[in-house]
Amino acid sequence: MKVILKNYFYYLIFFYTIILIFLSLKVGITHDESYHHTVWLINKKIYLNYLLGANYDISFPEYGANFYGIGFQFFSIPLSFITNFITANIDSVSETNILISKHPTIVLMFIISGIYFKNIINLITNHKFFSEICAILFLSYPYILGHSFFNTLDVPFMSIWVICTYYIIKISSTFFITKKIFIKDVIYLGLLTGFLLSIRISGVLIFFEYLIFLIFTVSNSDITIYNFIKITYQKIILFLVFLSLLFIILHPNYWNDFAKIYYAILYMGQHIQTVCTVTLGTCMKAQNLPSTYIPIWLFFKLPILILLGLITFPIVEKRIFLDKKNGIIIGSLIASCFLIILSLIFFNVNLYDEIRQILFLIPIIFIISLSFLFFFSKKISFLLISLFIIFFSIQNIKIFPYNYIWLNNFSSFTKVNNVFEADYWGVSTRNISNYINSKNIKSNECVISSRNEAIKIFTKKDLCFVNFKELHKKNLRPFYVVLIERTLKKGIPNNCSEVHTENIKMNFTNEKIDLAKVYKCN
Repeated sequence: MKVILKNYFYYLIFFYTIILIFLSLKVGITHDESYHHTVWLINKKIYLNYLLGANYDISFPEYGANFYGIGFQFFSIPLSFITNFITANIDSVSETNILISKHPTIVLMFIISGIYFKNIINLITNHKFFSEICAILFLSYPYILGHSFFNTLDVPFMSIWVICTYYIIKISSTFFITKKIFIKDVIYLGLLTGFLLSIRISGVLIFFEYLIFLIFTVSNSDITIYNFIKITYQKIILFLVFLSLLFIILHPNYWNDFAKIYYAILYMGQHIQTVCTVTLGTCMKAQNLPSTYIPIWLFFKLPILILLGLITFPIVEKRIFLDKKNGIIIGSLIASCFLIILSLIFFNVNLYDEIRQILFLIPIIFIISLSFLFFFSKKISFLLISLFIIFFSIQNIKIFPYNYIWLNNFSSFTKVNNVFEADYWGVSTRNISNYINSKNIKSNECVISSRNEAIKIFTKKDLCFVNFKELHKKNLRPFYVVLIERTLKKGIPNNCSEVHTENIKMNFTNEKIDLAKVYKCN
């Protein structure tokens, strides 16, 4: 019994992981999942061709696909073989099995990030129980939890970023106290950073974090830059070697031309997107975002508790920075966040789909805010965190499988349907597919949607699917039109009547958020 009570957190996390894995198998499939799986298949072919001595310069389906690494896909494939046995019982479609079987890997990476999140909080507060309930809060946060069901890019990227942050904090704290750096930690950090860059090349932003930690650590350690370099240069070389090793292994497309790395960084910074993101009622295009874009979305996506914690900074500042070690950690994290956000705004980096591309910053903001709350008042912070865990749990049950569209209670003062993006990834396509399957659609009827591929995966094989461009060309009547969230905002087709609506209620309000609709057209 003592062992169970001592390790309650890990037992809780274990059962929580099982539940999340099961739920992830019930969630729909997004366009990005198919896209990145295709990138994996092409890179796998490059691996095989290289081993066989053949030409490995293989073309990708579109410009930009060749810049993505395969870090997540490389490590998710072994687990997919196991989960395939489960998913095979859910759906007989092979493509469905392949894509859904990767969902548990995303969940596992999210859970692991939560454990390292706990470790970081514990390094700051030196309070085991507080760090554990903070981790539970983070792991129950609906927005990221929702992404962990299917997001093969942003959640793995965020998870590895959190682990990298833990190791840079550990290295910094160890050096500050002992003037030593352990080789083991350097190797781990090098490999993890290489892994981070293999998921998304924008992982180069983490070097801002490393640099700031370096500056804060050295400036508070009564040591000159010369002596620091003298002590650490071998470790830095070792870090770069292991980083490069894993990065190269997981980017086979770069093997014949390392200059592609430079073009990848440029491309990812100005990633061309024709869609716009509805933000406070304005359709903001990725290529020309206002400086308010990130602050607005952070204001409505971050829990009120976290926003509250951030504004306590003037009160707790002295308490934090009296301890030099905590001053280095928290000061570095604050400076890193500000520098990264300001650089994204200053260089007008293309962002879209609210703030999923900066998902990696949210755990850092959580750590900063929860640390502030701890130093403000332990009792109040325990109470508030516990209440929010309960609140998140209720919300997660209520809005599943659309947890990722979650907004905080400030959004209840707006008409969400009109002013914010909701199901931009079309997770609702699975429930829409279930509805279509329940209808006896005749052979002369077709289904028309901008997300045909996502719907087709879960529907009967013999159904007719066409896109909007083919509609008038083939003069198909009657037909069903599926309007996913973004196409729904463009208007309803003529001579069509609504037959099904996919919507949810959120934040204890009566407003229904429309996610998708099906129309019968004659």
